[in-house]
Amino acid sequence: MKKIILKYYLPIFASALIFIAPIILINYSEDDFSDIIIGLSLLVIFLTFVLGTLNYKFGDKLTFNNRKKSIKKDLFQEFIYKGFDDNEVSVSGYLENYYTIISDERDSTYPNKWIEIIILFNPKQQSQFIPNYVFQKLYNQGKNNYSWNSNSLTIKKVYGLKVPKYRNIRDIIDEAIKILRDNNIESIKGEEWDSSLKESVTHYRQISSLKN
Repeated sequence: MKKIILKYYLPIFASALIFIAPIILINYSEDDFSDIIIGLSLLVIFLTFVLGTLNYKFGDKLTFNNRKKSIKKDLFQEFIYKGFDDNEVSVSGYLENYYTIISDERDSTYPNKWIEIIILFNPKQQSQFIPNYVFQKLYNQGKNNYSWNSNSLTIKKVYGLKVPKYRNIRDIIDEAIKILRDNNIESIKGEEWDSSLKESVTHYRQISSLKN
């Protein structure tokens, strides 16, 4: 239940609050302030319930359809032409031996759109799990659109009206792969990555619990 509220209702609540807050400021009157607050609060709750329920029932399907439609755009068709697999809602394949997944993402309640790039890598260096200080070093490089995990790198390329060109996304991927190689982080086959996932997650959870 908590996950449903956070995923489907909370974004609607936040959007409604952002929309209504200026109305409160513009119509501020000391005499009527409490009435305005009560009225608009009820409106926020009503909108959150109605729109959140619609988001819960149809949001995932709408997201799936949007992502499926995006695969027909030139960016993804270019990757498919160059050998990537069409997974309906994403494309995936190897670049410089690194397994890469690319998809078109967007918020259901905010006008944010981005190309999401996931690059899988071997969580081990010389048969040992990559030390935490390596990830700390990578994090300190200040790449705000990078999200580092123990066995993958996720990159978000935010865009406006037009989907980025193939060359633009390819340059982003090439730069990321160079960073991986410069830090001796090796590539891994997709099927090997799947089999190493559980072991990798368990290891870093144990490290985290020891620190705490």
